[in-house]
Amino acid sequence: MGRIAIPSREMIESLRDNPELRYAAKYPIESHLGFEGIWQCDQYRNGELISGGYPETRNTFTTEGMARLLNIIFHDISKPASEIWYVGIYKNNITPSVGNTAATCLGAAGTYGECQDADYDNPATNKPAYTTADTETASITNSVAGKAEFTMAASITIYGAFLSTEAAKTATTGYLMCAKKFSSSRAVIDDDVLYVTYTISATTS
Repeated sequence: MGRIAIPSREMIESLRDNPELRYAAKYPIESHLGFEGIWQCDQYRNGELISGGYPETRNTFTTEGMARLLNIIFHDISKPASEIWYVGIYKNNITPSVGNTAATCLGAAGTYGECQDADYDNPATNKPAYTTADTETASITNSVAGKAEFTMAASITIYGAFLSTEAAKTATTGYLMCAKKFSSSRAVIDDDVLYVTYTISATTS
């Protein structure tokens, strides 16, 4: 049976005497900032959509990625004027977690099983950039400026996608921002094309 929590006199007095707590209680929506990341992976074969076509549920932001974001925005870490994020795909049946890092998860030997040149040959060597356009809203996406495109080279299964700071498919340095295991894996063959869209929204709810 559930229990009803009755606030004590001390709790009520601390709320009454603390202006920040009073404000947070009165304006709970304004007092919180969150980020929501939504992936979509569309698989085409001979020009026809055969899998995907729908947005996934929210992804996992890593502690490593969130720390990088905070250091750039609120501390003294600079970034280039160009985009610094790259979209990768992976072939191990892994569900991402907040403690994942680029050092342990990415590259040819990482736990994600990041796809290499033998898996997709276009683009070669490097991952496609996460290419966005300026936004005046609370969301930013690569669906307008250019979806991440992968032309496959092997018959494998793709389980998910991620965002990281290093371009090279072999890189285990840099920062892993976020990752998502798709609700349904993609069984690809040579010359299949995957288009990956990623939208990040800031929310105060």
